[in-house]
Amino acid sequence: MGPMTWEEWHAYITAHLPAPVVEETADDGATWFTSGDPGEVMVRLKGSSVAVFEYSVERQGRRAIVIPVRVGTLRSRGLDDTRAMGIVSALIDATRERRIAQFQTCAYCERQTPPEWMAAEQACQACAAENRGAVH
Repeated sequence: MGPMTWEEWHAYITAHLPAPVVEETADDGATWFTSGDPGEVMVRLKGSSVAVFEYSVERQGRRAIVIPVRVGTLRSRGLDDTRAMGIVSALIDATRERRIAQFQTCAYCERQTPPEWMAAEQACQACAAENRGAVH
């Protein structure tokens, strides 16, 4: 049996990412998967190369720009399929854990909130606007 095909990687990645999963095709033909709401993990699939990224957002004025942070890349040629899938699964799990560890609890609504949605040290943007009169 040869290395996993693009279709097999596609199915594997889709099945192993936390829902919801949004899929997009980039100009270079790569398929990007963005997982979680709010975003947690991004995966780029191009040919037999699988790259796992932490979902990250940078504020540029009032705009929030997604800037994926690469965690690892696997080129599966020459690797046993089971081993390759295990590596990608471990990268996805570790990336998700790292991202979620950055979430903070809003002091007002008590929701776990990603850092880019926090307006102040202890308040999410919605609660800061409602409880403190903050402007975003």
